[in-house]
Amino acid sequence: MAQLPDAVKKAISKQEVFPVATSSQDQVPNVVYITYLKVIDNQTVLIADNYLNKTRDNILNNGKIAFVVLDEEKGSFQVKGAAERLTEGDMFDEVQIWVKDKLPKVAAVVMHVEEVYNGAEKIC
Repeated sequence: MAQLPDAVKKAISKQEVFPVATSSQDQVPNVVYITYLKVIDNQTVLIADNYLNKTRDNILNNGKIAFVVLDEEKGSFQVKGAAERLTEGDMFDEVQIWVKDKLPKVAAVVMHVEEVYNGAEKIC
């Protein structure tokens, strides 16, 4: 499992909306904008499942996920990994606290970081 570099974590903390990509079992890509995404530790990113539909199905059936974050100085970072969807436990509880009450807070999507790129260069 890869470790998120400090520059990537810093860029994530500054960005408000993240393009998140998944793929179906039949390799049909899907990209959505996610506002509830945050770093839990050097290897884990938490995403709140509020209105995910195709993304939810893709996570359950394929499990691969990626997102991009932009840094004004260092350019773009792409983070790739494996996702699991949780409806109980600590990460689910974190979503319940973190997400605004008006949103559904259906599940926690926990991403385990496997690769990180800065542009086309793999950095971990």
